[in-house]
Amino acid sequence: MEMLMLHFFWSPYIFREDSYNKYEANNAEICKHARRVLGKHTDIHLESFTASRVTRNPSDILLGHTTFDPAGGVSDDWVRDNALSPGEPCHPNTYIMVPILPVQIAEHKKWSPFVDSQFDAARLIFGICGEYWYEQIQALPVDTPIGRIKHKLVRIDMGCEARLFGSPRRYTPESMNGLLHLSDLQPHKGFDLLLDSIDPSRMRLHLGSGNLRSYPNQRVRIHDKEVISLGWMDNSNPQVDHFVKEQCAFYIHTSSLDAQATAILENCARGLVPIVTPESGFRSPHAIYLTQDTARNREIILAAMAMSPAEYEARSAGVVEQIRTNHSWETVFGTVWETIQADMRQRYTA
Repeated sequence: MEMLMLHFFWSPYIFREDSYNKYEANNAEICKHARRVLGKHTDIHLESFTASRVTRNPSDILLGHTTFDPAGGVSDDWVRDNALSPGEPCHPNTYIMVPILPVQIAEHKKWSPFVDSQFDAARLIFGICGEYWYEQIQALPVDTPIGRIKHKLVRIDMGCEARLFGSPRRYTPESMNGLLHLSDLQPHKGFDLLLDSIDPSRMRLHLGSGNLRSYPNQRVRIHDKEVISLGWMDNSNPQVDHFVKEQCAFYIHTSSLDAQATAILENCARGLVPIVTPESGFRSPHAIYLTQDTARNREIILAAMAMSPAEYEARSAGVVEQIRTNHSWETVFGTVWETIQADMRQRYTA
């Protein structure tokens, strides 16, 4: 069977001359490296996840995110609309790739009008999530919204282009009380737990968020805790990268519902040691894990800050290597490509 084109449905991305020389937001990174890695195997057509029909060729492959429309009112469904015959649910080579959790976040569900039918129709679902969440999904009853599709779930990691963060940071005693957190500060990020888990008199929390754009590089009080606001943090800015590596030894993340938080991966690539909740979606022998008990968390963080230079360097080097190996785009999209090819060989050579 001749395979002519892989159509990749994601958020729109415009390529520029320097696209591969800078680190951008996670959706842009996914688009760029889908074209780069999958393009080594076949021709690639990038399309929006709000698209309709793109092909009638039975040899093509369709891969992408479920239709996602925060504005509301979209009627095009790329999964349904590319069926080759009336009444069929999808093109025969349809695969979904999407961050996934055991429960659907209400806002995301609201913005995904066809998610249930698209999950049902797809041959396989490449779920971007940590091992913690994959295990939770596999334990779900089959009569739950996510449990019913767990048999077709293939876990993949989120990618991270580690080389663009330059040389990892090294241990310095003066930075060991420096913590960094990046997020949109939404409830599922566990920001209240984070604030209650720190002692500002002994810890410096650097906070980057689009919600703090009006407070760049200044001290602010949030819930009676003083933090250092970085405003919106630009990962592509070398000065920002230098500041983080100089001031912060640890990246802290207390989410209750992150499939696999990209910010953890980015800052592990910098060499920051992660202090995280298991629900943040990152599992590593080099990470330090928090609980839901704030008093216990303060003890855990203080113990981390007191670790020896040798232990810090070992943990830092360990997470850097983990990101470069497990989260390389070649590994992520290589798994996707090989799995699709195996599925198609099984069907078309039987």
